Amino acid sequence: MKKSIAKQIAFQRVKNLIDTALYSSDEFALDHIKIARKIISKYKLKIPFEYKILFCKNCKRYIVPGKDSRIRIGRSNTKALRITCKYCNHTYRKVIEKISHN
Repeated sequence: MKKSIAKQIAFQRVKNLIDTALYSSDEFALDHIKIARKIISKYKLKIPFEYKILFCKNCKRYIVPGKDSRIRIGRSNTKALRITCKYCNHTYRKVIEKISHN
């Protein structure tokens, strides 16, 4: 099997595992995340932002938005999405780009 096909299958599997963990509140959610992280490291996958914010940058734990993390939008000149992990209290920012209306 070609590497690109294997990576596509692995990426699809990771997406399914993370979605299942995010939208279900059962005891297997953390097991799904552990399997997804193993696949990510094995195939060296680049994860999109919407899945990347589900992991803390400091303690590397899986954080559910609104439950295990607090998300705020800054009101200063530079708009930024601030995500705070409730486990380690680490805050990281993602700058929101301005949209020009031309």
